[in-house]
Amino acid sequence: MLTASGASANNGTKATPSLQADILGDWREEVVWRAEDSSELRIYTTTDVTEHRMYTLMHDAVYRLGIAWQNVGYNQPPHTGFYLGEGMQTPEKPNIYTR
Repeated sequence: MLTASGASANNGTKATPSLQADILGDWREEVVWRAEDSSELRIYTTTDVTEHRMYTLMHDAVYRLGIAWQNVGYNQPPHTGFYLGEGMQTPEKPNIYTR
């Protein structure tokens, strides 16, 4: 269980982090809090090794939209556009192009 000593939430009554998202791109979510004195942002991630491989959650349009609404004050956890859990099918290759 994460303690996050010295970290502070942005919304005191709900104690929400600055951001919860798959920002490092391995499909597992990280959480970002600011330091109590607001001098730094802290990224907390798991140290557990995973045997599961898939595209990042940010490749999923539904998930990206969830991160956007979370970031503008409507703090609800982001969801994916596919089932993510035990017995899941491998998600399709994302249809994303860059120029």
